[in-house]
Amino acid sequence: MTLDWQTRINNAIQYMETHLGEPADIVRIAKIANCSAFHFMRMFEVITGISPAEYIRRRRLSLAALKLVSGREKILDIALAAGYDSPDSFSRAFRREFNCTPSKARQEGTSLHAYPPLSFSIVLKGDKAMEFRIEEGPALTLTGISITVNSKDGSNLTNIPRFWDDSMQDGRLKPFFEKAGDSALGVCGVCHSFDMKTGNFVYSIAIEKPRDTKSLPKGCTDIPVPASTWGKFTSRGPMRKNFQETIKRIFSEWFPASGREHSGAPEIEYYPPLPDHEAEDYWCEYWVPLK
Repeated sequence: MTLDWQTRINNAIQYMETHLGEPADIVRIAKIANCSAFHFMRMFEVITGISPAEYIRRRRLSLAALKLVSGREKILDIALAAGYDSPDSFSRAFRREFNCTPSKARQEGTSLHAYPPLSFSIVLKGDKAMEFRIEEGPALTLTGISITVNSKDGSNLTNIPRFWDDSMQDGRLKPFFEKAGDSALGVCGVCHSFDMKTGNFVYSIAIEKPRDTKSLPKGCTDIPVPASTWGKFTSRGPMRKNFQETIKRIFSEWFPASGREHSGAPEIEYYPPLPDHEAEDYWCEYWVPLK
């Protein structure tokens, strides 16, 4: 299964490479990888740190930069080949990526960078067992405070912990912990509302929605979670050191080896009410909904 998945994902990347000048069709790309568009997007994003759309954008501009430096093609022709409908839109995107205009890129001595094509190679380390179980769960409604984040350049790894810290310090989480005893889930983190085009997703600190919500902070939004088959993965040891590694291993090792697929429902971070999140014996779980 692992080698089969590796072949399929690399075939999908090859398709992306040969169609860089066309509008990105994630559904078509995912079909080549023999999985749903959502599963492909989520796998790609967690493993590489960027969305498929961002990868395509970077590759388009990288090839355009090479053409500008090495050839005599008109900027308009290069822009069209890169999938941009005008020199102005191409110039804006190029400036954001390389901090210079396409015209300046042709000048001798201009510093540019290249973004090479990806190739996936799945390696099952085997040096550390993955602790997980499969469980059925009923539908439920969560409610919580939220931010929009993106995994580009690992910004979510900084913004989400800061969101927790800020929400603890300003008192917004106090009523959540007061209500958490009414639910076995407690106060949890939820990743949901994934945008396949931008790579943005919503991260919420939430609890199971209580009957009385008057004491909850303003701005809470409801998060419907359908009845799901959950893969529940345990992370042991200091949370900030181990939790993100566990999540990446779920997508880079467990999914390819298991042949299972993400259902597209929200993902849940379960934190037991233990006193020290950074203790060596601390444990928490990441719940992934499965098809």
